[in-house]
Amino acid sequence: MKNYEKKVFIYLILSLIFLSLVVFLIGDNKIFLFINIRMASSILDFLVLKIFIPLFSLLAIFPFLMLFSKNKNLGVFSLISGPICYLLGNLIKSIFSFPRPFDVLPARTLGPWHASPFSFPSTTSMLAFGFAIPVLLKRPKLGKFLLFLAFLVGFSVIYTGFHFPKDVIAGIFFSALIVFVFEKFFEKIGLL
Repeated sequence: MKNYEKKVFIYLILSLIFLSLVVFLIGDNKIFLFINIRMASSILDFLVLKIFIPLFSLLAIFPFLMLFSKNKNLGVFSLISGPICYLLGNLIKSIFSFPRPFDVLPARTLGPWHASPFSFPSTTSMLAFGFAIPVLLKRPKLGKFLLFLAFLVGFSVIYTGFHFPKDVIAGIFFSALIVFVFEKFFEKIGLL
């Protein structure tokens, strides 16, 4: 792991620790209700459903386009990492079996999506960060943009009522861990 990659990992972990402390001190339910109910507006509903969600496709489109450039291996790494994070997230979700916010709180849900019965961790966030973190490690400028989109995914799944903040934070943590493990594997076999 190069110096820059170590810094990224440290910054991600420190950010997650900070976010976890905020959630612990204020309360997961309070933060969820603030984002889901108190921030709710027709403008934000429109932005999340009609602008943010279509933008999320860029998290997979940019790595796909890398397959046709000198960054082919990075594209492969990102396109493999995202789905692996998602699949492992579903395994983790079945272990914890935490209910969704709309099952335990007066939450509003937005959007036509199917939701599994469990919320922890957010597999949608895991997919997004699974695509973004590999690019952040190797192509920082593009990676920062994808990381921003991944954070918008995290915000959106809370705003739309499908996840608690802790679900998103855990999703980011697990994705970072999975990506860094897979990075070692990809480096070992000479793909990065």
